[in-house]
Amino acid sequence: MILRQCRPVLRRSVLVLVLLAVTTSVYGATIPRTGYVDPTDQTTLLDGTAMRAVFRFLRTWMFNVVGRTGERTSGSFLQDRVPPEVPFPCNVSLGRSPRVPTSVHKLRPGDINVIAAMGDSLTAATGASASGFFDLYMENRGLAWSIGGQWDWRNVTTLPNILKVFNPKLVGYSYGDAYPFHPDTQFNMAEIGAVSYDIPYMARAMVQRIRRDPRVDWKRDWKLVTIAIGGNDICSFVCTMRFPEQLPAKHRLRLLKTLRYLRDNMPRTFVNLVSVPSVAKVVMLQRKPFACQSLHHGECSCWIGKLYNQSDATRERWARIQTQYIQMEKEVAESPEFRGLDEFAVVYQPWSLNVTMEMNGKDVDYSLLSYDCFHMSQKGNAYAGTALWSNMLEPVGKKSSNWRPIFKSFKCPTKEAPYLYTYDNSGRS
Repeated sequence: MILRQCRPVLRRSVLVLVLLAVTTSVYGATIPRTGYVDPTDQTTLLDGTAMRAVFRFLRTWMFNVVGRTGERTSGSFLQDRVPPEVPFPCNVSLGRSPRVPTSVHKLRPGDINVIAAMGDSLTAATGASASGFFDLYMENRGLAWSIGGQWDWRNVTTLPNILKVFNPKLVGYSYGDAYPFHPDTQFNMAEIGAVSYDIPYMARAMVQRIRRDPRVDWKRDWKLVTIAIGGNDICSFVCTMRFPEQLPAKHRLRLLKTLRYLRDNMPRTFVNLVSVPSVAKVVMLQRKPFACQSLHHGECSCWIGKLYNQSDATRERWARIQTQYIQMEKEVAESPEFRGLDEFAVVYQPWSLNVTMEMNGKDVDYSLLSYDCFHMSQKGNAYAGTALWSNMLEPVGKKSSNWRPIFKSFKCPTKEAPYLYTYDNSGRS
């Protein structure tokens, strides 16, 4: 289910070809023998048990070769550490209910005991601490914006590290560098190369993993899940589809299937639905470094390169499809079938809609991006994590749609508004 294609990123050596052939995706391997099925709508030989064993062996080998890059404490890709004399910006006493709430619409940040996430390499924090090509093979999951819990909020200001201030007993966040099969990944279900097709499967695997964890009181604990998927659909698969305009509708059905499953099978759950930032914002950057230009040919081959006859017209087409894809996510989150429930809510969090790289007085602040100018650096993950946190404390209709320097617009629970906002408690019909 994880492996759908094998598209080599660079052709510098046989070793790189072999590893990337297994770890990313090759469209030719997905063409069915008879008829036509879109490459994201099927499983292939690469999903077999034998290939998964090979995949795991090669990834383990690469993990040991690259080493734990996420433990680096210096580099432009890191956020500035908050000095120990600077207090946490919120009144922590307002962030936890005296008793465990029975309604998701009365949920405070500190009431969340379990955190999880589903997505692709952005949620896996691929290359967040990368300073070179091979570092991109490392998944710095402990630094991931929505699910990383490495260190604390002072130097890794992710959503879990913020929530840990309100509830130190929070469980589920990733501890450090890890691949999906490592224990440290915890309830981070993200897979590199994942597409919309994969999220129903991720949801089932996530529910199973959380339910079996002895630290979790399945029926009593409140759970927070963040879903962010779509970068690979728009970057690497939309141009291989016979009818690419169908992608948003297909995504809608997969999202509905996933959310219905979570609603019906995981009690006391709050879901953040977040769109992947506009592909054009990063892959169409002008005067980007040579390494980024080269890597984008593989990471976003529908937009960059010659393989699929890319042009301004095709890129405009994919951009329109991504706009429709995002609109579909918002519509699904607002669906009446997920409203008025006591133990389940899904909220569309729009912080990523207008993300810009023009930050901190720079036309392009590359410190927010990884070595490949595609994934987020640790600093970028911190910007994203705090943007998501602030969205959760902003009422529907008044949510910010861009990231900011970490503490520039940091939101806090107040006496007047102590709860995480849902569609039902935001004063909207």
